[in-house]
Order: sequence, then C-alpha cells, then structure tokens
Amino acid sequence: PSPTNSLIPTIPTNPPSNHVYNPGFEDNTLTPWYANSGSAVVQIDSTEAHSGTQSALCKDRTATWMGVQQDVSTEGRVIANAKYHVSCWAKLKNAASDNFKITFRIEDDGEPRWRGITRTITNDSWTFVEGYITVEGVTGALSGVYMYLNGPGVGVEYWVDDVSVVFVAALTTSPSLPPTPIPTNLPTPEPTNVPTPPPVTMDRMLYCGVPSKCNELGGDEVVASMNDLHAVRCCTENANLNWPYKCLNTEGVWGESDVPTCYNSKTFNEATAICSSYDGGRLCTGDEMKDKCTAGTGCGANTKLVWGCTAVQGTCATDAECCTGLCDEGLCAGASPFEPTNNPTPMPTNAPTLQPTNKPTTHPSLKPTKSPTNQPTKKPTASSIYGGGPFVTLASSSEIVTIPRPLPGSSEPRTNCPHMENGLLSWHDAATWAPGNIPSAGEDVTLPNNSKVVITQSVAEELGVITVPSSSALIFGENDVAPITLDVHGMDVRGALRAGSETCRYNTELTITLHGSRPSDLNVYGVSSTAVPTYKGISVNGVISIHGKKKYPTWSRLAESVPIGQSYLLVQESVNWEVGQKIILTTTAIHDSRDGMNQNEVFTISSIVNSPVQGVGSAIHFTTPADYAHIANHAFQAEVGLLSRNIKIQGAAGDSDPTDPDTGNCSGQWHFGTNYAPCPNKYKTGFGGHIMVHSGGKGYVEGVELYRMGQTNVLGRYPFHFHVLGNDCADCYFNENSIHRSYYRCISIHGTHSTTVSENVAYDVSGYCYYLEDGVEEENTISFNLAAHIHPVSNIIANAGGGQTIPTFLQTRDLILPADVTASGFYLTNLHNNIIGNAASGGWAGFALPVLHSPVGAHKDVNMRPGNRLTKIFDGNTAHSTGWWWGHAGAIYSGGSLYYNNADPTLLEYNAGRDQSKGNRSPCLVDKCVENNDCNSYCFEGERAWFQLTNTKVFLSASPGLNSWSGGMEITHFEAHDVALGLESLSGTGFGIRNLLVECRSGEEWVMPGNPSGVSANGFFWCKLTNENGRYKKNEIHADLTNPFSSLDIADDTNQEHIITTATFRNCGARKSSNFYDSSSTRGCSTNSFNGCTSSSSVWGFITHSDQHTPELMQATTSITYEDCGTRFRLYDYADQNVISSVSSRTQNWMDLDGTASGLDEPTIIGSGLTDAGHWWRVEDSVVDDPEGPLIFIKKNDGPERGLGHIRFRFDDNLFNSVGQSACKNGPKKDGAGNLLCPAIGRVRHIGPLFDSSNDPSGGLPITANAIVAGPTGGFGWVLNLDAGPPKSLRIDQIEVDSSTKLMLAIPYPAGTSFSISAHAPWCSSIPTHSCTEQFTAADSISHVRYSQGNKYYYDTYTKLLYIRVIMFPLTYTGDNLNSPTAMWHLWDLDDPNNKPWDNRQHALDRYSFNGVTLPKYSNGNYLQITADCNPGSASLYCADTPSYIEPEVCQSGYVQVSFDKCCVPPEYTNCYDFTAPPTRAPTSPPTFGSNSNLFYNSGFEDSTVNPWYANAGTVQIHTTQKHSGSQSVLCKDRTADWNGVEQDLGGRFVANATYRVSCWAKLKNVGSATLKMTLKTVDDNGPHWKGISKTINNYSWTFVEGDLTVDAAGALSDVDLYINGPGSGVEFWVDDVSAVLVP
Repeated sequence: PSPTNSLIPTIPTNPPSNHVYNPGFEDNTLTPWYANSGSAVVQIDSTEAHSGTQSALCKDRTATWMGVQQDVSTEGRVIANAKYHVSCWAKLKNAASDNFKITFRIEDDGEPRWRGITRTITNDSWTFVEGYITVEGVTGALSGVYMYLNGPGVGVEYWVDDVSVVFVAALTTSPSLPPTPIPTNLPTPEPTNVPTPPPVTMDRMLYCGVPSKCNELGGDEVVASMNDLHAVRCCTENANLNWPYKCLNTEGVWGESDVPTCYNSKTFNEATAICSSYDGGRLCTGDEMKDKCTAGTGCGANTKLVWGCTAVQGTCATDAECCTGLCDEGLCAGASPFEPTNNPTPMPTNAPTLQPTNKPTTHPSLKPTKSPTNQPTKKPTASSIYGGGPFVTLASSSEIVTIPRPLPGSSEPRTNCPHMENGLLSWHDAATWAPGNIPSAGEDVTLPNNSKVVITQSVAEELGVITVPSSSALIFGENDVAPITLDVHGMDVRGALRAGSETCRYNTELTITLHGSRPSDLNVYGVSSTAVPTYKGISVNGVISIHGKKKYPTWSRLAESVPIGQSYLLVQESVNWEVGQKIILTTTAIHDSRDGMNQNEVFTISSIVNSPVQGVGSAIHFTTPADYAHIANHAFQAEVGLLSRNIKIQGAAGDSDPTDPDTGNCSGQWHFGTNYAPCPNKYKTGFGGHIMVHSGGKGYVEGVELYRMGQTNVLGRYPFHFHVLGNDCADCYFNENSIHRSYYRCISIHGTHSTTVSENVAYDVSGYCYYLEDGVEEENTISFNLAAHIHPVSNIIANAGGGQTIPTFLQTRDLILPADVTASGFYLTNLHNNIIGNAASGGWAGFALPVLHSPVGAHKDVNMRPGNRLTKIFDGNTAHSTGWWWGHAGAIYSGGSLYYNNADPTLLEYNAGRDQSKGNRSPCLVDKCVENNDCNSYCFEGERAWFQLTNTKVFLSASPGLNSWSGGMEITHFEAHDVALGLESLSGTGFGIRNLLVECRSGEEWVMPGNPSGVSANGFFWCKLTNENGRYKKNEIHADLTNPFSSLDIADDTNQEHIITTATFRNCGARKSSNFYDSSSTRGCSTNSFNGCTSSSSVWGFITHSDQHTPELMQATTSITYEDCGTRFRLYDYADQNVISSVSSRTQNWMDLDGTASGLDEPTIIGSGLTDAGHWWRVEDSVVDDPEGPLIFIKKNDGPERGLGHIRFRFDDNLFNSVGQSACKNGPKKDGAGNLLCPAIGRVRHIGPLFDSSNDPSGGLPITANAIVAGPTGGFGWVLNLDAGPPKSLRIDQIEVDSSTKLMLAIPYPAGTSFSISAHAPWCSSIPTHSCTEQFTAADSISHVRYSQGNKYYYDTYTKLLYIRVIMFPLTYTGDNLNSPTAMWHLWDLDDPNNKPWDNRQHALDRYSFNGVTLPKYSNGNYLQITADCNPGSASLYCADTPSYIEPEVCQSGYVQVSFDKCCVPPEYTNCYDFTAPPTRAPTSPPTFGSNSNLFYNSGFEDSTVNPWYANAGTVQIHTTQKHSGSQSVLCKDRTADWNGVEQDLGGRFVANATYRVSCWAKLKNVGSATLKMTLKTVDDNGPHWKGISKTINNYSWTFVEGDLTVDAAGALSDVDLYINGPGSGVEFWVDDVSAVLVP
C-alpha cells in the first residue's frame, strides 16, 4: 500500500475539464469572482465578449496587481503538487498594448508564493493568454490557491473572458513528507504581507552580463549587498518559455533579459521574484553567466552587473553564491529562494462559491510556433569532417528577435488518391475519345463531359489547348517507371485538374510544358488579343488541385559559413531533400544584381547527412565547389532553398527566355565609388507560362516547381495568380512550391482575401515576387516564403543618390506597372494581412510597402485607402543584400506612391521617393472611408493607430534597414547588422522602437562594388530632410554624399515624435583619436576597405542644416547601451558643416529619461553645445560637455521641475511669411552676396544675473524670422528681447510643455502699458460645457502666475517685465467641464481625457505615448494672444520705448544664483532653495461663525473653483471622479517635495491661544500608502512656527485624519495658514471635507 504521508496528490475521479467556476462570466453576478482590491472595480460587461454575451471589465485600478480573482482550490479543484494549463482571453479598453498576467497565489503553512505567466495584450482584438503553472513546494496543508487576472499599468482598463484551469499532470515527489489534504469549504484568508525571513548573509553575487565586459565595475564576479540595485537576467530549463538559447556549452538552459521588460535597478529579492514569476524561471548561476547563457538577450545588460545565485544542493564556495545565503560543506542549503513581499492582495472575507456554468471556451486558431521544441545540444567533442563548430542553431540564430519557422509535416497513410478512384477513363485509350482517335499533335482537345480522364504515361505529341469541361476532371496518375511529360499550348480548366491530393501526395515525376511565342500586339496596358488566359497558360475557373511530394523545410539557413571551394554546407534544420535536386544558396554580399554582382549559387545535391554533428540539422553535399563565400554567424545566416520538385510546370525552352539580354557597360548614379547600372529596356521579351485561377475557380497547389514562368509586361500573366476571387477562395493555398527563372513575378494575390501563400522558394525573378496587386487584398497569410535575386522589369531601375526624391515613372508598354522600377521580394500594398517568417534576399528592397491612396486596377473605384489599412501581423521577417540603388531604399521600404496620372488617368504613375502629396499614410483605428465616406477625413488623437512590426531583422545593406517616409510605426524587437542605417522614419503621429540592436559592423567583410569606407556606420539620427523643392540640391550637400544617414535615422520635419526604449549599439561610430567615451582598439570602425566606414560616422546624429524645419520636443530614450562604439554624438549640417549655425542646430534637444544615452545614468536633458546658442543650454556650471557633438548634458534631478518646452512666436506677419522663401531656408545660410538669410533679430535667455551680459556675452539664444524656441523649463523663466522693441501683438503657438514643469515667459514693456491676454481655440463652438476663448486676469505676484492654472499674468512695475505661464491647452476648446459643471479653464495634464461631445479625441491634449513614455505634441491652430496697448514706435508693430532691462531678483538675501532654477548660499553652495513660495493672500471678510461652525471656506470643494484654496507648490485642481461626499474633491499633483499641497489662509478666523480640532478625508492616487499631514503655520513677533498632525492613508479607501492644534502666539498673530501635504515627491492625492472647529 502507498505510504500514508505521500505527497503524491489524489486526483479526483472524472475531474472537470475546467476548474474555474463561472469561467465566461455568463451568470447574473460575478460570483465567485471578485476584485482583489477594495478600490478596484470588476463588473459584468455586455458590450464586449470573446464568446457568449458577457465578459468581466476591470477598472479603477490604482496598482498593477489589481484585477479580478477567484479561489480555485475550493472543493478540491486545484490541488497541491500538480501542473495546470491556465488560459483566458483578454482585451485592453483604454491602452494600445500592455502586459497581462495570470497569477496563482499559493498559500499553505509557510510563506505565500506567486507563480504565473505574462503575455502582451492589445486593444484591437482579443488575445489568447495561456501557459502552465505548477502548484509545488507546498508546506503542510494547502489553504488556498487564488487565481488573479491582472498586470496592466495603473488606470488601464481591460476585459477578460473564457477563463480556464485544466489539470495536466501530478508531480512525482518524495513520500517522506506529510500529505496535502484537499481543502473543502475553506474561508478566504485575510490579506497577508508577512516579511520574508532574513538570510544567513546579506551578501549575494553579481556576475557580468558578458564576461570581460565589466572591468570598470569590478570584474566578472562582484559581491554586493542584496539590497543594492542591479540588473536582472533570468534562466530556465523550460523550453516552452521560448527564451533564446545562448549558452556555449551548457545544455538545456535558456536565458532572457526582457522579462517582460528591462529591469536595471532591482534588489536581489526583487530580481528573484521577477524570474520566478515565470514557470521554471530563476536567477542564473555563476557558471551559466560565465557560459554566456544570457549574452545578447537585450536590455543593455551585457556590460552591467547582474544578480545570480545557485539553488539549494548546488555547489558553492561562499555563502554569497547561494540563493539562500548559506553554503554548507560545499553545497547550498537553507530555505527556498525569496518570494515577492511587495504584492499586497486585499481579499473579501467571504468569497462565495458557485458551480461552473459550463460555458464553452473557444480555442485560438493555430499559429506558427517558435522552434526548436527540443533542447539544443552541445558542440561535438569528437572530430569530424565538419569540424567542431561553433554552429548556429535555430535558437542561437538571432540575438534579440525570434524568427518563427513552420511546423514539420507528419507522415500519414495515403488516402483519397484521385488516380486510384473507380470509373477513370484512360487518356491513352482510343475508346475514351468520341471520334475513336487519341488526340494528335497540334490538336485542341476537349475532354468528354461527365468524365474523369487519367494520364498515366507521357503524351508524346505537342497538343494545342486542352479543355476540361465543368463536369469533368483531368487526372495525372503515378508512373514508377518513367516520368510523365505533357506538352501543351494551354489548358482551360472548367472542371478539375488533379495530381495527388492533400492526403495523397503525388510521388512520381511529372512535367507539364507550356508552349507559345510572345505576341506582337501588346499595348501599354499589357493586354493583347492573342494573350488570352489559355495562351501559354493554365486558365482555371474550376479547380486546380496539384500536390507534389512534401519537402520540409522548403528552405533553411546555414549553420556554418561556407568558404570558397567547399562542396558541402550545413543547415540548421533536418531536411528530407533528395540527391540530384537543385538548391539555391543566397548571397551574403552587400550588393546583388543580375549582371553586376551575382553571388547566389545553384548547386546539385550529391548526398545528404542528417544530424551530422550535434546541433546541426543536415549536411548537404553538392557536385561542384562554391565559387563565393557565404556567411553564417551569431547574427545572420544565408538562406538555402530547395528549387527542385517532383512536379514541374514550365515554359518551353525554345520560346520563353528573353532575347534581349543586358549588353553591359552601362553607368548611372555613383554609389560608394562605382557607377555601375543595369542597361535599361533590356530583358523585355521573357515569355514563360502562367497559371491563373479566376471567375470563381479554386486553387490548391503544393509541392510544385514553376520554371520559366511569367510573361514580362503582360497583365495578369504570372507564374501563379489568384485573380479577383473575393472571399470565395478562403480555403485556397499555394504552399511549398518553388518559382525560379520567372520573367514576371512569382505569385499574385489579386482582389482575393483570406488565401494562404506559405513555404515557397523563389529565385531569379523579374518584377515584384510575392505580389498584392490592387491594394484591396486583405486577411491573406503570406508566411515562411523565400524571395531571392529579384530584378527590375525591363531593367529599368529607380537609381538615385542621397536626396529624398526620385524622378517619377509613367506606365509604358515596357513598364505596365511603373512601381516595378523598385522590384522587391515582397510587394505589400495593404498591410492588413498576416506577413510571418518570410525572408528576402536582393531586390531594390526586400519588402516594399508602397503607399496607395486608393486602389488601382480593377478595384480603382473601391472606396478605401490601402495605405492606411492597419497591420494585421508583420512578424519574424528578414531581409538582406538589398537597398543598394538609393540611399533611402531600405531593406524594408514603406514609401513610394502609386497613383493615376493627371494628364491621362488611365495610366499609372509611380513616385519611388518621398512624395509629400500622395505618399503620406494616416493609420487610423476608425475607417474614415466608411465612417465619413471621405478617406481624407482627419484621424484624431485617440483614433490614431500605428503599423506594428515585430521580430524583424535586416543585414548587409548599404542603406537603411527600414525606411518609413510617413505613417506611424511601432517596432518591437528589431535587429540590424552590417547596415549603413538601422531605421529611418518620418512620422507625424509618432514612431516607437522597443528592443533595438544595431550592429553597424559585425567584423565580416563587406563584399560590394566600390569601397565600404564610403558607407556610414552610425547608430541613430534625429533629423530633418527637405528643402524648398522637397529634395537636396547637389551644392547643398558634400560632393561624395550618396547616403547622408547611417544606422538609424529619424527625420523630424516638424511635429514628429520618436521614442526608443531599450537599444544597444555595437561597433558604430568612427574610430578617432578624439573619441571621448571609449579608447579601446576595437571601438567603432575605421576607414579600411575591408569593412570600414566614413570618418564622419557616429552613434547618434542630429541633422542640423535647416533654419526652416526645426525640432520640437520630439525624442525620448531609455535603456541605451553602447558596445565598442566610436564617436557617439555629432551635429550634422549637410549644407555647410555648422560653419554657420542654424535654428535647428541651436535648438536640438532630447530627453534622456534615465541617462543611459548620455552615460550619466540619471535623467538627463540633452541640448546643443554650439557656442552660438550662448548659455541657453549651459544652465549651470555642473552641466557636462560632450565635445564631439558638441552637446550639453543637463542633470534633470538637480533642479525641482526641470523639463523641456517648445513655443513659436509670431509678431510680424511679413517676416513670418518670408521663412522658407527669402529668409531662414532649408539649407542655404547666405544669399549670393554673402548676407545671412536667417540673422538674429532678438534673443531669449534665462532670467537671473547668471545669464546677464557679463556671464553670457552672446545675450542668449538668437531669435530669427523663424522665431521658434525649444529649451529647458522649470527655471525662473525665459525673457524675450526683440531688437525692434516689445511687440504690440504677439501670438504664441506650437506649444509643447508638460504640466509637470513650468514655462515662465517674461517680456519687457514700457511703464504704463496695458495688456489684453487671451487663449484661443479654432474650430470651436461655444457651449455651456466648453468655451472657445479664455481671458487672462492680472495676478499680484510672479509666484501666483507661476503656480496658477496658466491664465494669469503679472506686470512688474519695477523691472518692467510682463510675466505669463505658458501651458498646453486643447485644440478645440479653452475650457471644459472636467472639473466643474460648466466650462472652466484649468491646467491640463497629458493624461486628462477629452470630454467634448462629437470630438473624437481621447485626450484633451495631443500626445504620443509608447511603452510608458509620453511626449507632448502641439496642435496646429490654437494660440495665446498678447496685445499690448503702448505708444507705437517707428516700426508700428512695436512699442516706441524699450525699457532699460532691470534684472529681476531671483534669490533671497544671502543666496547666489547657481543655475537657471536654483539659488544657494556661498561658498559651499550646499544650502539651496529653488523658488520663493507664493505670498499669502489677504482673506476676504469672514462671516460670523458659531462655536461649532467649520472655519474653512469651500471645505468640500463643491464650488466651481478651488478658491480660496491654492497650491503652495505643484498643482491643485477640482476633481469629479473621486470624492468622499458631494460631487467633487481636490486633487494635489505635480508635487516635487513632501511640503507641496493645498493651502488656505485662515487669518482672521483662527485667533491666538485657541485650540482647534482640524480634520479631513484623504485618499492616495498613485501609491499604496503614505503619510498625510495637516500643518498649521503661524507667524507672530518671533517669526514663523509650524505644528501639525499626521496619519497614514492608502489608495483603496478614504481615510479620516483628525487632531487638535493650538495657536500659540507671542505678541501679535500676523498670519495663519493651514497646509495639507506630507506624501513624498510625485505622489498624488485627493482631499475632501476639510474641517476646523474651535475646541471649547
């Protein structure tokens, strides 16, 4: 019998398939679900459901752990020591994407533990979240297993549905421990937060992310306190987590840094909890870290110290090595590793339990899974002809991206073989044919009606057209003796054409040859009366069902480089290819073209060895040695594709090949020292066969070789063509085929939806290969295809240099689709398709994403905009050896516009370059073509969408890895290796990058025409790229410029926002003696001819040539890592190299949110370091200079409210309108006479003596006709001085400034000037809840302006300065009812919602937010207007008198200004203050109060304003979403110190020597708990005094704070104020129902 103390669980008989009660939320209540926090809300919602009619909506969440929960252990459902499959469907409501968690909290007699899974979910569709959780390590009795569905950030709302927990298996455990009883009717425990017992030692080990990379941090192993903050990387033995395999020698261990985001500052306990939240996740051991098991997994941790430890029973030398902190006789001992202690989970006291509702759960459709599923193996120890590696495996083939691969097929018994059916008629039997004669040569043949005719041997005669009637079928039988051949001029398949079936793959050889010469009557539309669908083609309006042998994979990648002369190669996957078949090994040269540099090689297989060495799929030997080298390294590998199939359909040898090959010796645009170009108007006459499925036909084709197919410039005649089938061919497919030597494309999906094109190999193709023809095609799957060696049609190519534009191409007889001048592997006119796991080699680009404002061809009148259709899936795609012909081509190119010519609207025209009129995208969540019947309708903030690209890799390109001229794009996991430029984008709606790796030079040789040293090796560029005619002129750029950008180029033509979170740059930037950050001999790249780069290369670059187009607040970064980089920063001026500075060069700015870009490792503001900017960015002596940029780094935390702001001044319309015309141009700085085109007409500088002429002789930042200012905010203010005098009318627009910082603006005006200052919103209709103008009112001090809502001004009669606070306000209104019943102006936050009726914006202020980072975005049209009533001067637009400037006193007596925002006491400068708090306000006459009356005015904040309350610093505003009573409370935010809060002057109401009972109700918004204070400030003859009461408050309920305060006074009581404050900096809180009552 089994021992009574066995821990092996007793599995209930017939356990339910789903252990969750009410899994689909279809009951009338949530029970037994409930919110795991009192403040969060979970409710049934019928507006969204994955299945059924309801789901659960989780909202009002103030912490990530808040959500919905159920105890799944009651009634023996989830038990100890068992493994469960958990899943649910989830969808976000008010965020684009976020993390989602399914968590088990396991409670027993020991400490609670958390186990869970994490996935990313979105708001555009329901996401299936699934994984495995094991209930193990139970101590004593299992008291509860609580399932939480949570994870998204604070405030994010989401739906969940169809929750499932299914038993998988019992764990085999030791029988020596006490049993785990199945709990029944257990009460729900109260919240617990028991601290973890302390370890034996407080020391733990840190290991370098990559050995030898942390010498400056102490080496590869460092002992540290477990409370120190360091980076996190995790390891696992669980292959199902799909983490990268990086170990050099350790088997079966995977590592990851992105878990699910980057953590660079965590304690040891926190790191342990992060890793253990994954099933099987843990910290890595020291040996694993030394074996590089996490190397290259991202987050910039290769050069950081990372927590690591050894589990219990692992070997150790010191206590610090052990997770438990105890090493006992060489083995780690003690308790289990630490569990998280910072996840409080309040629970109800009585969670009800109901039986399941048995709601069906819908399972997700199959999606390609990541390979491999088996554990990688070590390199071989025994020698072999293949050497000892190291070899590249599927798991180690990329660094940060995951490239999916198709699943291998299974071998099943053959069934449903059409050639074995009963009732077949033999082609070769005369009785089959009505005349009694077998068809003869040249004869057109029609099969008998209602017949199935089988061909079982070759047909010797060359026939005319074979017609298969709708009631008949032509079937090919198998012939084991000899191949079957059939020669025809065409086929008309109205019935069925069959060879094999899906379950009976055709096993013998079959060749169909199509004959016919090129017709001479083709016109400009590619149409001929001769070239009907059956002419040299197979026309199918019935069914074509052809199924050749299953070959897996159809293509793979090298596992090891192939040197010249080697006659075998190793691939990563095991293949079932055959001896005698042909393969293509793709080029790994930088350039690939038909007659210029073709290093692709076709080999014939001589033998195959599967699993030749451990870790390698197959060794393929071939009959001839390699002529060229082909690369396989840690980052990228050449592809190997199978060309041969046992079924071949081909064009005839004698009438297919072009008769007009390239004669050579043509030249064109220079590229890197060579001007080779293809000779145009050649290769025009290729005329192969074609297959066309149309008119309701069906196509099922797999395992077929298409050779010498496609008819150059003949419309619709492609190797394979799904033609205008709509939704009627959703089950059709074209899979596992090969297309080579094609004269016109590979496969066209035309007017057809939901088809599948997968696992095909294409090589040597003219024109776009995988082709979405008209732009209407959607919901198709194009997956796991290879396209290699792609050529322009008729040899006409878009060949250009470094400018933005290329001459347009018009449709002609030799170019019926003008876009073919940029022929690429994939032509994706509509992104609403599944583009997964494809590879492109060669071509003008690898993936072309042209912009179509309307469909073309047969669908030209369809009301849709293909260019705006949203990405469905674009994941795991790669491209290389492309992008040669233009400096902006890109391995992935989202650009080029296709449209109909204005002069002849029947002809297409193509602009391959940047087309600002027809080439813009506006991806939108709302289809404006349908909603408004107007595709040009504006897409509002909140409706905007972004094209999503994930797991993308590009390499070996002398141009950008990706270029997107327009349209928002968000890229997650992107690798670029050996490229000139990683990414390039112009986007008016935002561009986000998460997890980027740019390796500018990998160390491989650059094989290319010309000299690699002419190619850049930069890391990331912020830039502008236009001039007045939209492109560079030759004399505006340096003479040898062919590609003015490098590794990543982000263009900022204005109103651009770009956010990068987590990026690594490796071997980027030029290696120079002046390098400032790294002096190693391997840094960056040199100018050698092997793999060198331009000497101007830098990691980051700012394009600064323009006085017309200037940067706003357009860039923010976090988690940046440099590895062996040269020059890091550089201002690039392609007009005159910054000899004359420009507006853009002086205002360059960048928010380095964590200081990793600058290297300061603290939040940093980066600005221009040019001397012409004066001290505009040099705000204090402690700024850090970057001499190479030159740039200035400002430490953000060295001041209280530091930030960035941007505004534009307009005071002279004539001057303003000259910008870009006669003044301030986009490139030239001087006119023909040598005069400056954009001279200074004034200056703006920071207020205070630190910036006066004695300290900054330049006078500050120049103001020009293009009067744009971007600079540091949060200081004492900016002061504007114009040379012509104070402006009588000043408009301020293009405002970008966050509410957390203050932009104070001062302007000198003569005494006696009066002002009218107002804010204006365009396109506004005034209604009671929303106003259109706001008139500013005068304040009594600078401080009251500073701490105002931004609608106050103050004129200082002493300094003659007018002060205003500039804030962002909405585009279409100046007041809303967000905090009041009627329209009211207030200080808007970037997160404030837009509540204006009929306005579709989500937020009141425009913004771009990505991965937790938000940038403000100005709106075009709203503005502030200052009108000054003064005596006009000689220039009527300005006041007659300019007052002598008097420097304001910004510091108190005894203090000295040390920065633009701070004063300190010399000489130590340690005692500092930032600003003088606002003076107290004179109270209004108080009413008569009774002894029990509340002495506060507006005590419940129910008035329309906060008055007479005000902020003593930070911001206070009326709030309606939270209140203790009534309808409103006050929210205190933007706090930079614990004393910041809300204040009221109680003078005249509180009297001396009396005691008052003060109280309030308070609640936190964004932290779990903090201390609130009610502080009484009194001033008497002895000065100020403070006393107060305090209490801890929380974020899930209102807390009552009460106490007695006595007003002690010596002499006269001159001032009494009460402050409500206390929580730390940045903490937001609500206050309501404040009271003060005299105590008798």
